[in-house]
Amino acid sequence: MSDQLQPERVEVSDVWAWAVQALGLYRRRPFMFTLLSLLIFYLCHLLSMTSYLTFFAGLLLCQALLIVFIELGRTVDESQPVSLNRCYLALSNSIIAMLLLALFYVLMWVIAARVATMFVVDSMLAGSFEVAPISFLQWLYPGTVGMFVVYIGIMVSTMWFLLPLLAFTNLKFMESVRLAKQGERINFLVVVVASYTPFFIFFFLFLFSELALVVAIAGLPWFGLYLFVSFRHVYLGRKQNAPEVVRSVVADTQTT
Repeated sequence: MSDQLQPERVEVSDVWAWAVQALGLYRRRPFMFTLLSLLIFYLCHLLSMTSYLTFFAGLLLCQALLIVFIELGRTVDESQPVSLNRCYLALSNSIIAMLLLALFYVLMWVIAARVATMFVVDSMLAGSFEVAPISFLQWLYPGTVGMFVVYIGIMVSTMWFLLPLLAFTNLKFMESVRLAKQGERINFLVVVVASYTPFFIFFFLFLFSELALVVAIAGLPWFGLYLFVSFRHVYLGRKQNAPEVVRSVVADTQTT
């Protein structure tokens, strides 16, 4: 099956088209995606009020929801009814990737916390048994910047196309990794621009306003659609969304 999914080279200018097409899919089902964004916010808020152990659970939650949005992107693009079964299959195909990416990000978070220790003033450490970098890096908690967590988990491991490949195919994990790396290798600059542009926009927003946290959670559905559109273009050769099919029941008024 991987022979039928050979990636093709695209242009940097296509990145803007991906963003526009993803927004177009979002506009087809705005109520559904808005409702899911509110659900994400609620679940992440619950996780943010619990202990550090739930950091890993928060990562899994964000990545699972991202996979659901990738699958919903195909559903909306093909004007199919929403199917919980297809979402379940996409998630079950992606379990290994979700676990590995979450573990990898936890490792990166621990390293960042250790490094941050060097920049924390001694007075901040005094009188507290708790590790100061945990407070210093509180903005990394799930429930505050869900999309940022998911984004770093994917991009640090350079697996831009991995989740869509796992969601839409029955390939083995390592074969999906190989195919994802192949697509990224021939489109290296495109993937860099496509990934780091939303990242830096969000990061600068975060520097100036905590509203960036709300934008991150609200933007997670769009980000899943964005990944789907980029995968569709590179691996399926279609940049534009399919025309939306409006299903309606027309009464047969013909007489026999």
